[in-house]
Amino acid sequence: MAFLFLNFLVFLSMFLLCFVRCEPTPLLPPFNISQPDLLKYFGLNNFGNILPAMYVFGDSYIDAGNNNYLKTIAKANYLPYGIDFAGGQPTGRLTNGRTAADFIAQLAGLPFPPPMLGMSAAEKENTLTGVNYGSGSSGIQALPPTVAPIFGHVLRFEEQINLFKETTNSMRSRFASLESLALYMSKSLFFIHIGSMLSNDLGVYWEIGQRDAFFSNATEYALGLSKNLSRGLEEIYELGARKFLVNNVPPMGCWPANVNSHKPNTSCVEDINQRVSYYNGVLPNMLKNLEASLKGSTFVVCDLYRLFGDVFSQPAAYGFWNVSGFCCPDSAGNGTRECAKGGVPCMDRETILFFDPVHPTERFHFHWVRSFLLEDSLCSPYNLLELIQL
Repeated sequence: MAFLFLNFLVFLSMFLLCFVRCEPTPLLPPFNISQPDLLKYFGLNNFGNILPAMYVFGDSYIDAGNNNYLKTIAKANYLPYGIDFAGGQPTGRLTNGRTAADFIAQLAGLPFPPPMLGMSAAEKENTLTGVNYGSGSSGIQALPPTVAPIFGHVLRFEEQINLFKETTNSMRSRFASLESLALYMSKSLFFIHIGSMLSNDLGVYWEIGQRDAFFSNATEYALGLSKNLSRGLEEIYELGARKFLVNNVPPMGCWPANVNSHKPNTSCVEDINQRVSYYNGVLPNMLKNLEASLKGSTFVVCDLYRLFGDVFSQPAAYGFWNVSGFCCPDSAGNGTRECAKGGVPCMDRETILFFDPVHPTERFHFHWVRSFLLEDSLCSPYNLLELIQL
């Protein structure tokens, strides 16, 4: 009896803490929602948006379909991926609907940034609202290019930057002067999410031992990744970018795929989260130093690791009831791989955190943007709303 009473007190204390500190994430906004109505979802009245475009770089969390055009097994161009995207259209997004990048675009009144590899020559020249260069299973690539890719050809960060260079060259004729192009670039948002996932820099490339000849430990490897990221961001800056949002790496050791493959005694694979923490620990100072050296730049780092941690620790507070399972039957049947083609996903995709064993649902992508937009403690030195309005 005493044990039950103690459990009740613990539950009550967590509920009261959540009542004071947590604001439940509202249900997903409709797919074709107007910008004014979406602003209401975010609790905003006067947005004051001056964002002309958004350019997106990263991995499978934000890939909008570039991998559809590459020789890689890392594709999501089949159902159940995209089951909630425009009435059930798989596009290459590794989730059931929209991604964080899509929600930011809708918030800013912009079209979804199209995948660069799917654009025609005319579209490359005339699209002035942003482009998506993200590629599933890509990474910052601290290892040299001679190291064999695991999933075939995906767009490494360096290749994504080269594609952005193509974009800037293509659109130059649309501006009356280099000064007007520079002003447009300086007002655009550059959204960076890279370095994570089961298969990328801090995942398989570490675990299969391909780093042994180049890095002796996880700390050294994290420094190598941060230096390569810094060089890449500087290249994007030289092409005109000034306004950057850089996500840190989420707690990959808690992904169902890693838990199911490593079978830890705890709820997460702690050594994976530890090397993620090494990288996340050096990221803020690296960005601060980069901002100091690049005139007119603004680098905001956002704590996706903590956001996931908050959901894991108090899921009900954010509207999630399942944070350890996943929604679609996976192709391996053991909770470690992508969705099986044609598999029937769970019905309630609004309360489950993961769609497949690695990638979150559309509902979490919405929560991701809403939290970064409105909370002051997750992003530094500005939240997403303040960065957009700079």
